[in-house]
Amino acid sequence: MNQPDSLIQRIFDEPDQLRDSASPLYLQLSSKIQQAIELGVLKAGDALPSEREIVETVGVSRVTVKRAIDELVNEGLLSKRQGAGTFVASRLVHHLDKPSSFSEILHAVDRNPDSRWIERGIGLATREEQQKLNLQSDEEVVRMYRIRIADDTPVALELAVVPRKYLDNPFELSGSLYEALAERNVRPEKTVQKLRAVSLDEKHAEHLDIEPGTPVLFVERRGYLADGTPIEYTRAHYLGDSFEFTAEGK
Repeated sequence: MNQPDSLIQRIFDEPDQLRDSASPLYLQLSSKIQQAIELGVLKAGDALPSEREIVETVGVSRVTVKRAIDELVNEGLLSKRQGAGTFVASRLVHHLDKPSSFSEILHAVDRNPDSRWIERGIGLATREEQQKLNLQSDEEVVRMYRIRIADDTPVALELAVVPRKYLDNPFELSGSLYEALAERNVRPEKTVQKLRAVSLDEKHAEHLDIEPGTPVLFVERRGYLADGTPIEYTRAHYLGDSFEFTAEGK
């Protein structure tokens, strides 16, 4: 017998009343979960009871429960992690009009940033990199491709490219790229960023522990020095349920 103060009962209150409404059951379940989040019954990072537990307690089909959860995943209120379950999304605010590093975004909300390297090295600038960074065909760049992690959870894939004349050795970088550039007095003072929604292929999805085809936010960023010199070109894929992007109008 379930205890009256169990989490699942605090979320769904009196399940029998759900059938008294003309609204579809999956929408009622979604509404109950959303209300629990708004009231603080479920907090950012909390695990949602399993689909099986909800089915047994509320007395609805597995299909109904799955549809209710998927509705909130699509809205960004919940996130699914392979092999771990469903969690209340904890969003990080990324100001598009401010040159903030991933580490700074996490430190602002007392979360721990980390990285896992996929690849890094030095090479001649490609045509695209020459165009984005105003480089000549014989100039070299440093490329740094890594998984960005928040509190042990992968939340972004990031490929950063910097002219080698500003950052000679990528293997010396252990933390924030912007901190490393600041030490060399070439930290970006302005950024121009573009974002759009894309679906991740199998290879990229595996790095973030999500299903292939999952929609994510793709951000292309160029960082500039005060005199307009391009210093950084970054392409990143962010989990939409982990980040909130904002920009101030002028």
